Amino acid sequence: MACFTVGLDLGSAADFSALVVVERVFVLPPLISLNQWHRQPNIYMQDLTEEKHVRLLRRWELGTPYPSIVEDVAATMRTDMLRRQGLLYVDATGVGRAVMDIFYESHRKEHIGAFEPIAVTITGGRDANGWNIPKQDLFASIQAPLQLGTLKFADGLHMGDMLEKELTNFRLKIGPSGRESVDYSRSAGDGHGDLVSALALAMYGNNPYGRPDVIENPKTLVGGAHHV
Repeated sequence: MACFTVGLDLGSAADFSALVVVERVFVLPPLISLNQWHRQPNIYMQDLTEEKHVRLLRRWELGTPYPSIVEDVAATMRTDMLRRQGLLYVDATGVGRAVMDIFYESHRKEHIGAFEPIAVTITGGRDANGWNIPKQDLFASIQAPLQLGTLKFADGLHMGDMLEKELTNFRLKIGPSGRESVDYSRSAGDGHGDLVSALALAMYGNNPYGRPDVIENPKTLVGGAHHV
């Protein structure tokens, strides 16, 4: 089994749209092998560390029609990796019901992942209400794993350098009232933070349909290199 959450940031006509696939895994303590885990899982259960591994990044060209993006995303969600263990979260804030209806219609014809896509509306408020989520809550879901070192990126990840740049440009700021806000600085030609927004959706979302894999700690592997 496996457990994947997928975030899709749908940009406006002047902005990029981006998709991020994140896998949730549990990592064994150092020097404990999978054979030991399978023989005595109860002994090591409390010592597992949850990590999120970024497996795939994609960005569409400016001006790509929404139906084409839906078609591409549906094809990705119907791959063997995501068909039964993936759950898609879509930022529907700016696109409205029309694009989500295209997703729902496609899902009715053939499932897009383990369950129908979930529409998320990003708000400027303080409290979440259903899938109306404050922006600072979404981006806080990235900040803590980054600081703890539990957010990992696959070796040689396509567009990984772009995501790293966007992460560097994002900041959670605390105003005089104590309220958090999101600040993003960019230069001409940069995206609008679309990869980070898609990552935030994937990190915030939960997937009750998947079962995370248990993997060996990199310190257990020969050479100690951490390949995700």
